[in-house]
Amino acid sequence: MDILKVRGLSKVYGGKVSYKALSDIDLTIENGDFVGVMGPSGSGKTTLLNMVSTIDSPTTGEIRIGGKNPHELKKNELALFRRRELGFVFQSFNLLDTLTVEENIVLPLTLDGVSVKEMDEKVIQIAKKLGITDILNKRTYEISGGQAQRTAIARAIIHSPKLLLADEPTGNLDSKASRDVMELLETINKNDGTTMMMVTHDPLAASFCNRVIFIKDGQLYNEIDRGDNRQAFFQKIIDVLSLLGGGAYDLSSVRM
Repeated sequence: MDILKVRGLSKVYGGKVSYKALSDIDLTIENGDFVGVMGPSGSGKTTLLNMVSTIDSPTTGEIRIGGKNPHELKKNELALFRRRELGFVFQSFNLLDTLTVEENIVLPLTLDGVSVKEMDEKVIQIAKKLGITDILNKRTYEISGGQAQRTAIARAIIHSPKLLLADEPTGNLDSKASRDVMELLETINKNDGTTMMMVTHDPLAASFCNRVIFIKDGQLYNEIDRGDNRQAFFQKIIDVLSLLGGGAYDLSSVRM
């Protein structure tokens, strides 16, 4: 089943000089897939993510998530759709520092009026899976970047969203924490079948995906599949990025 179907998607930003950020994008993500999106700065990859996450709306074309077009929903229906069907992981974690780790994680459930008993059960289960049981009562300023991102992932998946959207989830992490977070996302994708779409500039992070699509100047440029060998996939990603040029990534950040 298709979780995400994007057809003929274009985005033009008006102004004195109008600017076409995306041009006629077609993309299908099936249930249980893990897709990376890469491209140079200004290529349109974040614009694509913003359309899918309903933060921004398309100029032309359509987006369907689980068969629904979120851009046709009324404001309060859209807020509900976003909260129930989507999960978000950002580069900057977006955690509330006035809340404990546990309170941050259950936020989506709190907003949906889930019983305290059910929330407690879900938190225990998810914290165990993500290795953050011992920090549940800490405030977010008392934990490391890697732990903060694990907390953000827990919050993003606690309500079993149809689609998890990640924007540079390793952007603020050192190499060990980056690898840990990507291994975690890969495990969640494999074991729970959570469908994921991730924008990244990091070839190492991208090598954990099942496939990577590359965008250049607002258009789909290339797509490669992982196959059985992650090392070979990593190398292929680097090859495509070097063809893309335009500061698609910084060689110094490459680490296996």
